[in-house]
Amino acid sequence: MTVSIIIPHHNGKKLLFDCVDSIYKNITTQDFEVIVVDNMSNDNSADEVKEKFPTINLLKTGSNIGYSGGCNFGAKHAQGEYIIFLNNDTLHTKNWIEELVNFLENNPQVGAAQPKILNAINREMFDYAGGAGGFIDKYCFPFVRGRLFNTLEKDINQYGNPKKIFWASGAAFIIRKRLLEELDYFDNIYFAYMEEIDLCWRLQSLGWSVWYVPSSLVYHYGKQTIKENSFKSHYFNHRNSWILFFKNSHSFENGLLIFKRYILDHMAAIYSILILDFNRFLAIFASHLWIIYNCRTLFHSRKNNHLRNSKIDLIYENSIAVDYFFKGKKYFSQIFD
Repeated sequence: MTVSIIIPHHNGKKLLFDCVDSIYKNITTQDFEVIVVDNMSNDNSADEVKEKFPTINLLKTGSNIGYSGGCNFGAKHAQGEYIIFLNNDTLHTKNWIEELVNFLENNPQVGAAQPKILNAINREMFDYAGGAGGFIDKYCFPFVRGRLFNTLEKDINQYGNPKKIFWASGAAFIIRKRLLEELDYFDNIYFAYMEEIDLCWRLQSLGWSVWYVPSSLVYHYGKQTIKENSFKSHYFNHRNSWILFFKNSHSFENGLLIFKRYILDHMAAIYSILILDFNRFLAIFASHLWIIYNCRTLFHSRKNNHLRNSKIDLIYENSIAVDYFFKGKKYFSQIFD
């Protein structure tokens, strides 16, 4: 089998139905499997979709083990040479899977790749979660081509060529199965958000590259499982960024980088108060508490991560937050390209 498509799922029958239906309508190869991993949905959505699409492989975890856990669970049952991880709130276009597979087959040095990801509601705009490929600054704040913070770009083919990127979006990306196994899958510590960045970071440390493939196109609703601007979404974003930072950062600059990162978080907390975003304010400090109480876990994670010593290209050596909020750089082209 060539391709295994893995969809972690937690509630939302229409989302899952539309996603699976879109896969079958837009794929031309017969050499694929669809694996739906049900993270303890309570709305019977996975079972009903299985009835409608009996050829899917429905797996049940028994508890909600998050995006990372659900993807790992599905990947360990996958038969494909290539694995596509796909959010259940995506819609697709003709041959998007074939374009990704062909790109990897024609570029043996590429380990993973993502499609162009546009917003499913306003299809002229890039999507918040994936855009035209992800990057990261030295403080481990992620950003994407096509979206810096809340500024989304219209797709006018400004990102019309394949491009080497730092990370591929978990909304939709392909990876060689043997590399996923070599990396020991996603790190379950993340639960949701940024686990794909960690995976791509480790992948590059092994000498593989990650690419954006614009000839493959996917639409994404986004923020359907964990709602946008909720305490939980802010908490996972801030906490997991810190985990990335401590686990993988090449250098802390004798501790100065940690202090600067802490100051940036406090600036974000103050900004949250000014705009009355109390969910973000509370989430920032809750994430700090988690870091404090889990210092030993983070220490061992970094100590056992021998790949952290590999210097990786494409890490932005300034602060994307400072550039955006204080220097007025609202578009990726003003940062680097």
